[in-house]
Amino acid sequence: MKYYVLIFVCLLLSVSSNAQTTVSIIAPPGLMDTSITAASIADVQQLLGQACGCRVSLNDPSAKVLIKLPSINRDSASRLNSFAQKATYPYRNFPAHNYTWSIKKISGHQVYELSASSWQGVSFGLYGLLQEHLGFRFYHPRESVIPHWTAGWPAEERDMTFSGDPLFDKKGFHLHTQHPLELTEQLLDQNSPNALADIRQYIDWLVRNGQNYFEFCLLNDIDRKLWPAHAKAFVDYAHSRGILAGADISLHMIQQKSFQLYSGPVNQKKQIEKNLEWLLQAHWDYLSMEFSTAEFIAGNASKKTELRQYIISWLAEHSQTKLTGRQHVVKHVNEVSTEHKNTNLDQAALALDKQRGVLVHTVMFYDMTEPNAPVYENKNQRHQFEFLLDQMKERETWYYPESAYWITFDNSVPMFLLPYLSARLSDIDTCVKYGVPGHLTFSSGWEWGYWLFDWSIARWSWQYSYDGKAEKRTPAMYAHQVSNDADANALNKGLNLQQQYLKDGDLMRWMTAMTITDELNIKGLNNAYEPRPQWSYKFLEGKAGDSIITQVQQHILPELKGFADKTAALIRDMPPAKDSVANEWADGIEITGLRALHRYYTLQYILERREAAIHKQHFSGDSLLQKATEVRAQAQQIVNRRQLHYRYPLSSIAARRWDHTSYHFGYLYMASDLHFWLREEEQARRNNYHPFFMNVWNIWRIAGIIK
Repeated sequence: MKYYVLIFVCLLLSVSSNAQTTVSIIAPPGLMDTSITAASIADVQQLLGQACGCRVSLNDPSAKVLIKLPSINRDSASRLNSFAQKATYPYRNFPAHNYTWSIKKISGHQVYELSASSWQGVSFGLYGLLQEHLGFRFYHPRESVIPHWTAGWPAEERDMTFSGDPLFDKKGFHLHTQHPLELTEQLLDQNSPNALADIRQYIDWLVRNGQNYFEFCLLNDIDRKLWPAHAKAFVDYAHSRGILAGADISLHMIQQKSFQLYSGPVNQKKQIEKNLEWLLQAHWDYLSMEFSTAEFIAGNASKKTELRQYIISWLAEHSQTKLTGRQHVVKHVNEVSTEHKNTNLDQAALALDKQRGVLVHTVMFYDMTEPNAPVYENKNQRHQFEFLLDQMKERETWYYPESAYWITFDNSVPMFLLPYLSARLSDIDTCVKYGVPGHLTFSSGWEWGYWLFDWSIARWSWQYSYDGKAEKRTPAMYAHQVSNDADANALNKGLNLQQQYLKDGDLMRWMTAMTITDELNIKGLNNAYEPRPQWSYKFLEGKAGDSIITQVQQHILPELKGFADKTAALIRDMPPAKDSVANEWADGIEITGLRALHRYYTLQYILERREAAIHKQHFSGDSLLQKATEVRAQAQQIVNRRQLHYRYPLSSIAARRWDHTSYHFGYLYMASDLHFWLREEEQARRNNYHPFFMNVWNIWRIAGIIK
């Protein structure tokens, strides 16, 4: 009985303590009349209430904790920001949204007073206070860390200032819904379960992380009658929260079911007008347009220029929507295309052309200035960096990197490629140095720890300062905020290990799975879009001589084994994970090491069998393939464990099913049974390197030849 009385007294004291903590948000009436601020204030009220276990009121000056917000007038909310002031070309202004908090103890009150000049600044300032100062962590659209203050409110040790300065005017994410990602169906199909709620949840995540733009790929098999109302609903919600919205479409792209403004040669401009009118029912802020027939085909340059000029003119006359276009990494396409060249235009056309924006794209976990980035037939991506600097003089220009690549490179294999962190931070620092006004991240899924990359990028798009001193930024800094230091330090060690072996040592060429274009033996169709070995596996198994075999045995096999062994040692040294985040990282790091070990055994099998054939010796290396199978079984256990914690249904993201994309399976379907690992074992066993052997892709549908 005494035990229960003691518990009751403790609970009573706890409730009494929290009841003594009174918190109030002091908000001028105008803020509650504007959805951008009203929604954020209501959300922050609820979040703070969860953290302190107390009631958070509005406009009660007697509360012990006061969060004082500024009054905003329409003139200050619409004035040109610093990027717009510097622009010498048509520029779409977004209200200045930097903010500063003054934190003081005044007459027994703990006072947080915000200075901002726009509604967006107030909104971002509120969430900045929560995440950058009070311990909230909005790391995933479906998961957050909410602190619990047993004393009712965290005590401030001293008076101070805290500020947030956006490093980019526009900053946000492109969800590449040509691929079957977490939100692909919700965005494309109004009948998808919880579609609008899931999209709003993501938009809320963007706002909580200081982002102001999102877009996705529109596909051509949406319901043209019902979808516009669905799109308008989530675009309106984005606008109500201060977020700009864009749709990624195409002029006439046949690849991956891209939405086309016209099809066929008849009445092209009338088709374009009709489709633009249909699209603009949703009041898009931006239309991001692909001008080529396919990603790797330049197309008719003069015709594209004519139609692009027509679209820019039509949009200027009928809407406030701004046209942008992507500059691909494919160098030979860029060199022959006039999509981003103006030399053949007269002065009036040049002036019109400057109204469009450009998104300068880079791929995978390489940054835009590093010397070695073997992607899309390039030595590196510096041509994109040079192009970005050049275009910034002419038009609104955003940098457009990736936080995942999906197809046979990372989360479909799967691998947890931590150098994305260092590459994306390096690129952001480069963009800031040169004054790039926009940053759009090409996002390809959030499982296997990839949410950490998007979350880090979102927060790196701001510079936070305390008492005027800028916060130092490091690649793994935010890992420390959602797990203990031991786990975060292990993640940082994993990053350094992968940087050393996969990037600096160029081992990534042997870690990726082969694509169909890698295995096609047709000149012009077998381009290397991903890093791939100097010699194909088919060549190594069927034609390699002793010198090449020796070279791979002495230089590649030891690197694969060394990386695998050091990764295994890192996992062994990690303390038992105490939270789901640390478990996710450990699984991702471990399976990346096992990927190298699996490649080690299959490659060793190939080389030894080739040696036996050359020297007409009996081959006795079947045990190597058996070891590869055992490694795959070990990795499968990790996949099975990881799938228990996916944040969206397995049936949606990790299984075969009908969808609006060209794939008809979720983006983690190949990872679910380690398809590429098994395929590599069978290729080696059967000496079968035909591009369609154990193929999961419908290449004709992806290419747009069939629907």
